[in-house]
Amino acid sequence: MQENGAQNSPNEGIAMPRPTSAPIVISFGAMCIAAGLVLNWMFSVVGLILFFSGIIRWIYILATDTGEELLPLGASPQPIRQSRVQVEPLRPGMPGHRMRIPDKVHPVSAGFKGGAIGGVAMAVTALTYGLISGRGIWYPVNLLGGMIIPSIGTWTDEQLGEFHLLALFLGSIIFILTALGVGLMFGILLPTMPRVPILWGGLVAPLLWTGAIYGFMGILNPPLSEHVDWTWFFASQFAYGITVGIVVIRSEKIPVGGFRS
Repeated sequence: MQENGAQNSPNEGIAMPRPTSAPIVISFGAMCIAAGLVLNWMFSVVGLILFFSGIIRWIYILATDTGEELLPLGASPQPIRQSRVQVEPLRPGMPGHRMRIPDKVHPVSAGFKGGAIGGVAMAVTALTYGLISGRGIWYPVNLLGGMIIPSIGTWTDEQLGEFHLLALFLGSIIFILTALGVGLMFGILLPTMPRVPILWGGLVAPLLWTGAIYGFMGILNPPLSEHVDWTWFFASQFAYGITVGIVVIRSEKIPVGGFRS
């Protein structure tokens, strides 16, 4: 680059990364792979294709040196003048301080705790259904394992009521991850809901959740949906949502940004 602020030649510039969709494709593919573990294996197949397509595209860009572009430079920047003036940080209560809203929030741990306790409430409700209906305590967990094992949708009620190690293992993993993950989501979103937060967690969210699962299951695994008692399914979601809501709302809030009044 020429000195004394002279004009740059057309070939001068700075090398910057060229925009590429590869990271987004890789991220979306990873999300589809994870969704396939819960919904249907076809999601995982599509996710694998997208994931490796993004990886191959990114490697090609790096290997062929096409991942950078030359951006032209303008006039030389003015030198930065340093200042040694010390500025006292503003704190709550000081004149000129702009308070962050909300000042306090529920901790992330409240969502995990609520998800764990809500999972127990949901499991108790599901097992109660198995006993009252006479289908057995293994019936709900076998249905949950059927989200990964499509052949379970063709089982009879007698088969669904029996113990199956693989269905128990897969169903337990789905149950634990879902309970904790949704609990974390509740812990973040539930306190921001207007009016009565527990109403959103105990009624609105279970209704939306149940409707979404009913629609997806009818498309991805129709035989399995015929074995689900949707009234009891909603009851278990209600037990989960209301429990998580109570745990999160009753948890002690912590100051935002580490400031304490």
